Amino acid sequence: MGKGYHSRSPEEFRDYLKQINDKHKKTRWRQIVLLIDLVLVVLIFYIGFKALNPGSFQNRTQSDKQVVDGYPMYLSLSREEDPTYQGYFLFIENNTKTDLKVPSPEWKSEFRIKTRNGILCFSEPIEWEDRKIPSQTNGFLYHSVSKEKWKTLVPDCRKEIFDEEASIFRSKFRSLDLGFYSQVVVHSSDRTYTFQIKQKPYQ
Repeated sequence: MGKGYHSRSPEEFRDYLKQINDKHKKTRWRQIVLLIDLVLVVLIFYIGFKALNPGSFQNRTQSDKQVVDGYPMYLSLSREEDPTYQGYFLFIENNTKTDLKVPSPEWKSEFRIKTRNGILCFSEPIEWEDRKIPSQTNGFLYHSVSKEKWKTLVPDCRKEIFDEEASIFRSKFRSLDLGFYSQVVVHSSDRTYTFQIKQKPYQ
């Protein structure tokens, strides 16, 4: 005979059904506990990864660091709110024992705006103001760009720089895909360096 209940006693049959229900309840609780454990593991992994990589889940405001003529440099976005201009800092680390004058006479610098697909929308030369960075300190060069110039660009470029379709009804997930790239290009005596930041569109 097959497996299952074979007694003719009603009391034994009720006990048999109770045992089956108890087994199902235990199985469900085990599944719930395993699910909670899995969620906790994912949460711990997320917190740890975010702590080790703070820029991975938010828009970065600075570029990767590069060494130009022996000096580490990176581009940083100015956080000052200005409706007409956007500022950019090119930070330079002088780890030597002598003062550093920047920019180098051999540098030719350019500011660019590119779309997510790499289309060049805007370009202008940069005339840095001369600065002296003392030994063992950090300094910067500064460049500001008029937003009014960007508003005169062709629609395909302008719509990536300015979120013209922003509304309370638009999905938050759709807005995460918007953005453009700002670049400072430095042509030195030996090669070309591109410092890049992905920016959210202005509203």
